[in-house]
Amino acid sequence: MNKNIKLVYYNIFAFPISYEFKNIIISEGFFRLIPFFWLMYNILMSLKQRIKDIYRSRYILWTMIVKDIKTRYTGSLFGPLWLAFVPLYQIMLYTFIFSFILKVRFEEGAGTFSFVVYLLAGLIPWIFFSEATNRGITTFIENAHLIKKIKFPPEICTLSVIGSSAITFGIYMFFYFIMLLVNGSFNIQTLPFFTIPLLIEVMIIIGLSLGLGSLAVFFRDIVQGLGMVLNLIFFLTPIVYPSGVIPSGLKWVFSINPFYYIVEIYRAILIKGNIPPLNLFYYPALFSVFVFISGYYLFNKTEEAFKDTL
Repeated sequence: MNKNIKLVYYNIFAFPISYEFKNIIISEGFFRLIPFFWLMYNILMSLKQRIKDIYRSRYILWTMIVKDIKTRYTGSLFGPLWLAFVPLYQIMLYTFIFSFILKVRFEEGAGTFSFVVYLLAGLIPWIFFSEATNRGITTFIENAHLIKKIKFPPEICTLSVIGSSAITFGIYMFFYFIMLLVNGSFNIQTLPFFTIPLLIEVMIIIGLSLGLGSLAVFFRDIVQGLGMVLNLIFFLTPIVYPSGVIPSGLKWVFSINPFYYIVEIYRAILIKGNIPPLNLFYYPALFSVFVFISGYYLFNKTEEAFKDTL
């Protein structure tokens, strides 16, 4: 590498650090990373502009969320009230089956109601993830007429169905918090930390919806294949069973799944009232950032092409 170029970089890093560290910084390995850092910089600058555009179009986003909810219950007698009826019915159904009919206990000495609380702590976040992702990857196809005719950020279509699913998730959690109060497990001190696994989950949903949704415009098989993949991930996540029953020889398979950790974090915060150790957050957090950036990058690169294809 040209010595003059190295000298320029050496002068850039002319703050008081050791000579050995400066040599590491200006080494060949560092220069190989420059294209990666430049790519990340461009992605982040583009993302910053996108966020500004979405903020300017926030009223369109809210209108689409409301329209999505109304469309789901058009023609029904109770209308949007089904938003509350369905989660309440589901929770009551799980409680009746597992507490009164099957009388399932996940550990010695625990009551049957405790199993339902344990089950729903993982199942409700999964319902949110599954519904939002399944609907998110088809949103560009379903809103093709809007994307082609109206000038607005197309990612708003994705965010609208995620927002709609988030409202349903919020209603589920409202009834679940009542269950925690009845069970004596509600801990308001750790409740704010509930937003951390939720943020990780939302970033994964947005990344998958943008990335796979863009590719699904060209390859419709992705929509069908995603259902199979999500079904596999569901059974690789300790939702209907405790993580303690996983055979030691297979734990490495389950540990690849980020939802293995996300569900454990939800349960630790909601049921046990504890803040999980930080090492439990590392993998799902890094995974969510990777999926989010990769999904946005795919969307950004294919946006013009899929607009022509729609």
